[in-house]
Amino acid sequence: MPAKLTSNSYGKSAVRLTKLKRLPDRHELVELEVAVELTGDFADSYLTGDNRLIVATDTMKNTVYALAAQHPIDAIEEFGQSLAAHFLANNSQIATATIEVAQTTWRRFAEAGKEHPHAFLGAGDQRRTARIVHTRGGTQTFAGVADLLLLKTTESAFKGFLRDAYTTLPETDDRIFATRLTAEWAYAPGRHDFNAIYDVALAAMLKTFAHHTSLAVQQTLYAMGQSALDAAPAIMSVDLEMPNQHRIPFNLEPLGLPNRNEIFVTTSEPYGLIKAGLTRA
Repeated sequence: MPAKLTSNSYGKSAVRLTKLKRLPDRHELVELEVAVELTGDFADSYLTGDNRLIVATDTMKNTVYALAAQHPIDAIEEFGQSLAAHFLANNSQIATATIEVAQTTWRRFAEAGKEHPHAFLGAGDQRRTARIVHTRGGTQTFAGVADLLLLKTTESAFKGFLRDAYTTLPETDDRIFATRLTAEWAYAPGRHDFNAIYDVALAAMLKTFAHHTSLAVQQTLYAMGQSALDAAPAIMSVDLEMPNQHRIPFNLEPLGLPNRNEIFVTTSEPYGLIKAGLTRA
């Protein structure tokens, strides 16, 4: 029995670029990783090998670099929108262009309180992200942050959970709360100051993480999402993902030393993974 093609898409991933803007008094640095995904009238390529409507993935890569040269990239959301619009404007066979952009975080080297004009330091694994879904009917813009390490050493508890024959985890009123935040929010249609909204939404979530007395990762995650919606009216919904990266107390008593809740085993796996999506009521 012949198979039926029910869906298809293709694109170019992990297109990495660095853009340097040389200003008279300083250099500006933007470093991105871009992915392009297209859907449309491409069935013949899958079924018969007819590639007449295929935009080569190498062309997609070149397009990313060419548009980066022509675009200021002041906000990655706007750059992603320009890329998506280009593919649909120049190819009638394309139905949807999805662009994903991840921006590496750099900060300027500072000496004696003065920022260096062209020396930069890595600012961790976290990345600012954007995702653009552009169709013939309109554009959806998403943005967020990925892999932002967060940790607080107290004001975190976990107790009252279900216990059964396989439960060995003790309850605690005070534990280290460590996670790696990934969040993505959806914008209302229209033009926005994406940089300002990113700063406001992220600051709201971080302030909530720092000050929230947590009874569960789930509770803190919800409070962080609520704070982003409260702080940024242009955000219509937000999805958050927070793995629980445990710091497990190490028992020093067999070594003849007292336990003072100071020494922990740092773990990355296995981990609890907590997710939730929030939208405006």
